[in-house]
Amino acid sequence: MLREISIARNIGFCAGVQRAIDLAQEGAAVHGELLMLGDIVHNETVVSELAAKGIRVIGDPADIPVGKPVLLRAHGTSRAVLENIRKLNLRVIDATCPLVLEIHQLAREMEAEKRGIVIIGDHRHDEVVAIASQVKNPVVLANREDARTFPRTRRVGIVVQSTQTIENVRAIITEIIDRVEDLRFANTICRPTRLRQAEIRELAARNEVILIVGSRTSANTKRLAELAGRINPNTHLIEAETEVQKEWFTGKVRVGIAAGASTPMEIVEEVRKKVSGIT
Repeated sequence: MLREISIARNIGFCAGVQRAIDLAQEGAAVHGELLMLGDIVHNETVVSELAAKGIRVIGDPADIPVGKPVLLRAHGTSRAVLENIRKLNLRVIDATCPLVLEIHQLAREMEAEKRGIVIIGDHRHDEVVAIASQVKNPVVLANREDARTFPRTRRVGIVVQSTQTIENVRAIITEIIDRVEDLRFANTICRPTRLRQAEIRELAARNEVILIVGSRTSANTKRLAELAGRINPNTHLIEAETEVQKEWFTGKVRVGIAAGASTPMEIVEEVRKKVSGIT
């Protein structure tokens, strides 16, 4: 059966991920080895490829040998960890996404306005942990259920994890707005995320099968799958072409393929070839 395969236009690494990977590779080329505190991005293939080039994960800054630089990941780094790095006088390669740094700045500005800070985002996600460390006593709301326990508060400032969905943000704000007298909201969902989410809604509506390619540990990838799944029940989140199952395509002609912001183009192309070869 000849299949019509539509590949999302907004695909491949986002600018923040690409910048982090470029900085990591450049650092390794200069220093021979580069250490980072946790995975540079949430994609196992990328992490493995970088490890082969001498870019590896380390758990404690104190274990970094003298003279070796430490790379700060795209998701951001907590202030406590940064302070520890400064005390150890380590060399730093800062690969934090500039858009994430803007969220840090906004949170600090809102706190300076004497606002209680609310972060709409996933509990314990690296990006959210780093944002929360910028201010005192922030409240993290992951969903509408969290928001139902939010107390009456006079002045509130809200920032958003960069890979959230606008649907979740609306639901949380709707839940708490009657309990806040003075609210300042910054929609800090990043533009690459918004573009990918808008496109997946359209792809899911006009195709019979949707494949979302990326790591199951990636927040933005999982959200693409959730958005597509609400529109098209024949949505599958896969990490590689080896997970593609022939029975998904029985009697189906139109297939849409999208990917998370940390998914290499090569993996998407391998998935496309696998689907095009299924008869």
